[in-house]
Amino acid sequence: MRLAVFIPSRRSLKIASGLLAAYVILVVGYYLLPWSIRKAVYLRAPSVDRALRKGGFIILQGWDELALIGRDADVRLEGSFRGDFAYGGFPAQGMKIFGRVNVLENRGYVTGYSESMRNPLWVTYRIFDVPDISYGKRKSRFSVDTRTRAQVSHNDYTHSGYDRGHMAPNYGIATRYGREAQLETFLMSNVIPQNPIVNRHLWKDLEMRVAKRYGRYFGEVWVVTGPVFQGEIKKLDSGIPVPSAYYKIMVDEHHGELRALAFMVPRYVPPYTRIKTCLVSIDEIEQLTDLDFFPDLPEDTEAELESERATRLWPWIGPALRYRLFPGTD
Repeated sequence: MRLAVFIPSRRSLKIASGLLAAYVILVVGYYLLPWSIRKAVYLRAPSVDRALRKGGFIILQGWDELALIGRDADVRLEGSFRGDFAYGGFPAQGMKIFGRVNVLENRGYVTGYSESMRNPLWVTYRIFDVPDISYGKRKSRFSVDTRTRAQVSHNDYTHSGYDRGHMAPNYGIATRYGREAQLETFLMSNVIPQNPIVNRHLWKDLEMRVAKRYGRYFGEVWVVTGPVFQGEIKKLDSGIPVPSAYYKIMVDEHHGELRALAFMVPRYVPPYTRIKTCLVSIDEIEQLTDLDFFPDLPEDTEAELESERATRLWPWIGPALRYRLFPGTD
């Protein structure tokens, strides 16, 4: 018995290509519409609005991942300023009235904790390649950090409408430093109040981007992350200040250069927000936080790196293919 093999005709391929192109134009065009125009669709058919935005987001985010256009924020590097958890030194404080931070060292990360703000102002850690990225079960509750005077507890966030947002991530630390280090990410000194829509989507994507892609395919990446407090500061019922935004900075030594990605994420961003749209310069984050990042870098190197804003994400697909096909090579 002969099996019939279906070979599509040129006409059917042309029709399929046309339909695909029409779909791409429709969803991308809709995604890029301003809210003032899209609002009418949302009010009449929210499921249609959601489906069209999701389709456009998937296509545009995929384009962003290719990183075919745009520039990196990078600077020629003389020497190296690697640290176990921080690159170029821990962030230095300016004159803001948040009080001096208490530097808390853990197995997989270091925290600059503010007793007066009852939040970490910065957390820094290093993610590197490992053969196995399996990890232990996530804890169900967070623990008081007895090294702090603030003694923030798990229950201080309960029914607040905000997530207990990890700064040093559970997954990234667990897969690099082991179970005990993973448990330390559940200390409340590693937590800020974070909008659930941000924490469970865009922020999680940023964390996983470092843990599953950048840290593997580029060898090692350093991250410094924390909250931004600007304007009138909202507080939880327990009195814990709520950040107005969240920042995350990544640096990587790459072919004799130091390159950086800096993100500023507002307290609330709509679903299906592209990560690329949150790129800023390090200088912008310093102005809002009054922190000096990478203070041990030479002054001219630091100034050049921090003044630039990357306009693309780091291209990782090529390095991923080399990593899979030619393990052990740069």
